[in-house]
Amino acid sequence: MDNALPAADPTDTTTDLSHLAFCVLVALALERQSCGVSPPYAETLFLIRWLATAQRQRRFPKSVAIDIRWLLERGRRHGAAAKLRQHLEYLWHSCSGNIAEQSDLFRLTYATETLKQLGWDNAVMSSREWHEGVLPETGATNGFYVEKAALNAAYDNNGRHNMPVEVRVVGDRAAFINVMQRHQITAQPTASLPNGHQLMLLPGAHCGSAPR
Repeated sequence: MDNALPAADPTDTTTDLSHLAFCVLVALALERQSCGVSPPYAETLFLIRWLATAQRQRRFPKSVAIDIRWLLERGRRHGAAAKLRQHLEYLWHSCSGNIAEQSDLFRLTYATETLKQLGWDNAVMSSREWHEGVLPETGATNGFYVEKAALNAAYDNNGRHNMPVEVRVVGDRAAFINVMQRHQITAQPTASLPNGHQLMLLPGAHCGSAPR
C-alpha cells in the first residue's frame, strides 16, 4: 500500500473531514427515512457504495482522499464488523469542533490508529528494549516506536503533552510527519539511525487550529 500522504493545511483538512463525515451521515439518514431501518450489513453496503461513488466522482478535496480510501478498504475487508457509521460519527464529533478542545493525548491516539490502519507497525517498548536499540522485526515496511516510560512521563492525567517524546520511525518518515501534522502534532526529525529515523513529538504550539 502506498502510504505517502499529500501535504495539507491541518485546518483545511479537519474542515474537509468534518464535511465528508456530515455528508455521508446525512445520506445515510435520508436512506433510512426512505427505506426504513436497515440491518448492519445493508447499512455497510450503502456506505461502501456511497463512498466509492464519491471517490470515483472526486466529490471531495484531495485532503480527505486517504480517509475515503481507508473507510472503503475497512468496509470491504470487514463488512458490518468495520462499524463504518461509528467511525464516521467519531470523525464528525472530533472534527466539527476546534482541535484545541481535543486533548493532546486524544489526538496522538487517533493519529496512531490512523497509521496502524494504513499498515504501520507500532509498539510501546520497555526501557530495556528501548536502550538496547533493537526494534521489533515484524516484516512491516513502515513502523513507529516509543519508550513506555517516556510516553507516560510526557502526558499528564488530563492528556496534556508537557515534554518532548522521542519516536523511532522505520520507513516513510514524510508520511509519519504528515499524519502527525494532520492531527495537530509537531513531529521534528532529529537524527538518522542505522535502521530508521529519530523524531521528537513536541508539546506546545499546535500545527494549526480547527476539529475523527
